[in-house]
Amino acid sequence: MRVVMIAGHETTANTLSWMLLELARHPDAQKKLREEIRQMQRTLHSRGETSYTQADLESMPYLNAFVKETLRYHPVAFNTYRQASRDDVLPLSKPIVTKTGEVLTELPVPKGLNFITSIMGYNRNKELFGHDASVFNPDRWLRPGGVKKSISIGVLGNLMSFSGGVRSCIGWKFALGELQAFLYELAGQMEFSTTPETNKIRREAAIVMIPTIEGQVEKGAQMPLRVRVAPKDEFEDMV
Repeated sequence: MRVVMIAGHETTANTLSWMLLELARHPDAQKKLREEIRQMQRTLHSRGETSYTQADLESMPYLNAFVKETLRYHPVAFNTYRQASRDDVLPLSKPIVTKTGEVLTELPVPKGLNFITSIMGYNRNKELFGHDASVFNPDRWLRPGGVKKSISIGVLGNLMSFSGGVRSCIGWKFALGELQAFLYELAGQMEFSTTPETNKIRREAAIVMIPTIEGQVEKGAQMPLRVRVAPKDEFEDMV
């Protein structure tokens, strides 16, 4: 039950909260996303269909760029913990120069050594995600070279949000599908904007990273946004 509630519910739910916050903070991106959703709705109508498939969601470039950028910028699992099961050697992508001047290109890893890896640190690595890695920008996923194709660490877009290797998140595809569908439905029908309290939102580590309001941590997760029905276009008025 713990796995279902924390890994299968709290992660996706809080990622969605951060996603809606970025929609509210970036009205131009929200408008661009809604236009892409409207175009998909027209495509479905021309096919005589009323519901989309997973393949339809995968075919939407900006929607998927927004999802990936949210996972990159707001990883709800902020650290991973591992323990070496045997003696090993860790090769370094860049040499380390010690205080004595010795140049190290690898590090010995004894059996039993515990590792704490920063997912946030990796996901905002400027060498991988560009000089603006500390800025929320979905367009990085659409421009050539926006995300460097180095050694692939994670299971999605070279992100570490779902961890990687044999211990990566077993439900990452399901979580991704949920986020795509939620974003399609919510951004297509609702319009999100900021409130006076939006600037007071902070990240709080509570097993997963949750949104709280500064000075109101005791109230738990909060995401104060203004929500209204999104304006319709000519196609929606016709159908």
